[in-house]
This record gives sequence, C-alpha cells and structure tokens, in this order.
Amino acid sequence: MKIENLMPIALKEMRKIAHTQELLMEKEACVSFQTSHCAIFEGKGSYVILDFGKEVCGGVRFITREAKGLAKFAITLGESLSEACAPSGFKNAGNDHATRELEVAVPFMSDLTFGQSGFRFAKIELLTEAPVHIRNIFAVNHLPVFPKEGYLRTADAELNAIIQTAIYTLRLNFQNGYIWDGIKRDRMVWSGDLNQEIITSIYLFGDNPNITNSLNVLKNETPATRWINEIPSYSAWWIINLCDYCAMTHNDSYFAENVAYAHQILAHFDSCIQADGTMDFGDVEMAFYLDWPTYQTQDAPIGTAALICMAANAFGKMYSCAQPLCHSIVGKLKSYLAMDCRFKQTRAFQILAGRDAAGEVAFLERDGAKGLSTFMTYYILKADAIAGGTQMVSLIKEYFGAMLSRGATTFWEDFNMEWLEGSGRIDALPAKGQKDIHGDFGAFCYTGFRHSLCHGWSAGFVAFLIEYILDGALQGKNNPVWEALSKVDASLYVGDHWITLKK
Repeated sequence: MKIENLMPIALKEMRKIAHTQELLMEKEACVSFQTSHCAIFEGKGSYVILDFGKEVCGGVRFITREAKGLAKFAITLGESLSEACAPSGFKNAGNDHATRELEVAVPFMSDLTFGQSGFRFAKIELLTEAPVHIRNIFAVNHLPVFPKEGYLRTADAELNAIIQTAIYTLRLNFQNGYIWDGIKRDRMVWSGDLNQEIITSIYLFGDNPNITNSLNVLKNETPATRWINEIPSYSAWWIINLCDYCAMTHNDSYFAENVAYAHQILAHFDSCIQADGTMDFGDVEMAFYLDWPTYQTQDAPIGTAALICMAANAFGKMYSCAQPLCHSIVGKLKSYLAMDCRFKQTRAFQILAGRDAAGEVAFLERDGAKGLSTFMTYYILKADAIAGGTQMVSLIKEYFGAMLSRGATTFWEDFNMEWLEGSGRIDALPAKGQKDIHGDFGAFCYTGFRHSLCHGWSAGFVAFLIEYILDGALQGKNNPVWEALSKVDASLYVGDHWITLKK
C-alpha cells in the first residue's frame, strides 16, 4: 500500500482565515518550531473548503503549530463540492458505510489524521474561539500497489484519459485485502459487482489475493442454499466469477476447492425453476435483479434468467460432471432468451447467454451512449461486438468522456446521459437554475449525495478493450476496436503470464 499526501490544489471558499495561500505552498510535512508559513484560523466560524484535485480513499491530515488547549474542528468530506457543503440529510447526504462528517480535537504542535472515506473535497471549520495556526492540511490517500502492473495506451489522448481514470477507480477499491465496490459507500464485497473488477484487474495487475479473499468471504458466510448478498442473481454471479478467475489464471486447485459449492448453488437454482421456466426463489426482496435501471421492470426476470443461463453455461464448460444439471437449467430458461425487452443490458445478456445476435446492432447502438450504465457497459459492448457492431470505441468515449466533462476523476456508480442537460460540474457549486449532477440525480439506494462517485464496476470497459485488442493482435483478426485505434502500446497479463503488445 502506498500512502500519498496530497496538497490541496485550490481553495474553493473561505472565511476568517489569514494567509490561506500557505495551505497551497510546498513545505516540509513536519511539525516545526517555525511560527511562520501557517494559515491562521482566526476564531469560531473560520472555515475553508479545499479541493485536493482527485478522489482519494483515506482521511485528512492536519499539521498544527499553535492551538490553545484542544481546538475543535468540524470536517465535512465530499466526492463533489456540493456534497462537502451539504449538512447531513440534505439531498440524502449521510454517513452510511463511511463517516463524512467528523468533529475532531486538535492540540498544538500535532500531526494527526482524521477520517476514512472516499472524497475529493473537504470543508474544515473551527468550532472553538481561540485562533489556530495550521501548517499543512493534506488528503491522505491509501493507494494499492501490485508486484507487477500492466498498462494500456493508445494514440487517442481522450481515450487514454478515460482508460487511466477507470484504472485509478478500480485500484482505489482494492482495500484491506478485498475488492470493495465503492470507497465512500458499499465498502464491502458484492458478488455481481466483482465480475468486471476481477477480469479487468487480472489483465492489469495479474493474479492477486484480493480476488480469492473476496470470493472466499462470500462463500464462507453464505450456505449454498441461501443467496449470496441476499440476491439470487448474485449467487449466479459467484459461479461466473469463479469460472472467469480460474480460466484466466489457470488456478485449477482453487477451482477444485470450490467446485462442490458451485455445483450445490446450481442444484439449488434448478430446484427453484419449474419445467415451464417459472422461477421461485423464495421470500427474498430482490428476487429478480440484473441491475438498478432494469430493477422492478418487465426486464428484470428476463435478465435474471439470462444471467443464470450464463452461469450454467460457464460452469458446465469447466466441469463436465455438471453438464446434465446445467443443461436442465438452460433448457427450462431458454424461452427467456427470445423474449422482447426494453433495455440494452437485458438484450446483451440474452446474447451472451446464447440468443442469436444477428440484427441486434441497431438495438444495442440506438441513441448512442444513452441507455448505457457503468455496471453494464462491459456486457453491452461485448454483445455489440458479437452482433457485428462497429461503434464500441465511440460509445466508450461518448459515455465516459461525459463524466470527465463534468469533472470526474473516478467513474461513478451510475450515470445517465440525460443528466448532462442543465447540469454543472462536480468541482463547482451549481449556478442559479442549474442542476446539481451529484445531488439532484440517482435512484433507488443511490439518490442524491448517497450516490458513489468511485465504483469499481465502472472500469469494466477496459477489459472489453483489452479483449478485443488482443483478439486483433494475437489472432490476426480484424475487429472494429483494433481498427479504430491507430496505435496500441500495452503490457497485459494473459494466460498466467505477462505480454507486451505494440501496434
């Protein structure tokens, strides 16, 4: 783990503080007898709002020279400037999973770090009367490192910025030996969200224990006859994760350790599916769940059925003894693959589960990037490629470039292209009449400021790019991704070894 101390790059707002420019000045990060080069919080109500330039996973570090007794400060963290200014409860601002509002005590001549969350902005307000002299305020970033790290570069500067932002997003979520879903909210392992994170991280970071730790914790806390993360489809995702991980790393021993558990999950699925395809997963709130945009729509059972078929197909391919069971499941659910649907992701999963992709490009590419979601982009792009689409790179640039245009330094839990109209950037407060792209959007459990702006699943499109670049480079096949990129320079983990690729 690398610990970064990031100086603020800008003072967004301030009140009753002298020498505020000192907070932007390079100096030794150490308590000193030197009384100069300090910003002075002049008394109760003094505050400053700092922009640290990028999303971080960590806390705020104070290096304090002078304080009378214990000075009390209120710290409010935010992934957006608006969130850092929001009191608890306003537009769903809160402290779920990680504390964004802290009251701390700061003595004189101290070097202390407070808090643990995902944030870019911090409002620091003095609550006590006596002045306080502060030498430095840093954002402390816990940045995972790996023994060997791959990269992917192209001749397209915009695409490179998007790729690097995605990789940084994914990296931040490798914390404490696991793969979290988000560094502000969802600081836990979600089986469905893991899939893109596993695939992308293997290509870029190689095999690493965070993957197996994450799969293990889900298995160890969930009997096979219960649903992982209390969502039936997330048990199907666990099987897909196991198969993808073991196929990509050639870790046959790990597959052998877990094959019985995966087989039991599929047997449980089979018992819950009637001959006519009716699915009854018991008294569970999220019985049918593919992703949030399709949740509680007519697409939800279709997408769930397609996902279960994908799990059965993947497991049957790797474990021949399970093929009769897998064929039973797919046979009972195959009618769902032919059903009409509204959402791109549902059609993508139907294709990935075996639906004929002929003629599906128009559906998957309609309205450009509208209808994409950060969770589902990898699968939509993959299905589009199978169907013969040619616009995948353009879709990536349109969709993820839009988040960059709004100030993103990491990619978000969700994003809709429609949010762009009338909204501002995350590094500025909304102008009069302007929508707050963080506080005014979102749905279900991620409305307003509860919405995470750093979610690991949003990096999945990088895996798509890598797979189709490799397809063009290693197999000599023409494909739209390879042809769209005039130059590729990459170091990637493929088939349990590292390769260097140049076009």
